[in-house]
Amino acid sequence: MARDLFHQLVREALEADGWIITHDPLILKAGGLRLEIDLAAEQVFVAQRGPESIAVEVKSFLSKSKLNDFYLAKGQYDVYREVLNKDINPRKLYLAVDNDIYQSFLQKSLIAEILESDAISLLVFDVLTKRVVEWITR
Repeated sequence: MARDLFHQLVREALEADGWIITHDPLILKAGGLRLEIDLAAEQVFVAQRGPESIAVEVKSFLSKSKLNDFYLAKGQYDVYREVLNKDINPRKLYLAVDNDIYQSFLQKSLIAEILESDAISLLVFDVLTKRVVEWITR
C-alpha cells in the first residue's frame, strides 16, 4: 500500500510527543481482508493506568476535491475502527491531518458536525515544525 505524503512526518511527530512506534504499518486481518493502518504506537503512563495504545491513519487531503478526500478518509476510518473495536486489545484510532486542512476544511460546519456525530478522533500536526498541535479525542 502506498504511504501518505505526511507518513514519515507524523511518525516523527508522534515520537517527539513521547510515543513508541510499534507497527509501521499495523496489519489487520478481518473478514477475509488484509487491512493496513499507517501507524500504531504506545505510550506508558506509569502514574495512571499503564500503556495506552493507538492506531493512526494519515491523510493529506491533496486532491482537487477536499470533499472527496474526506469521503475516502471517513470510509477508511469507519472500516478500521470497526475492525479495531473487535480486537481483544482495541486501540484508539486517530485520523492524522495537518493543521492547515484542519483549520481551512475540517472545521467547516457540516464537516465538523459529521466528525463530532461520528466520533472521529483527530491528531492535528504541523508540517513545518513536525509536531503534534492538538489531540481531539471523541
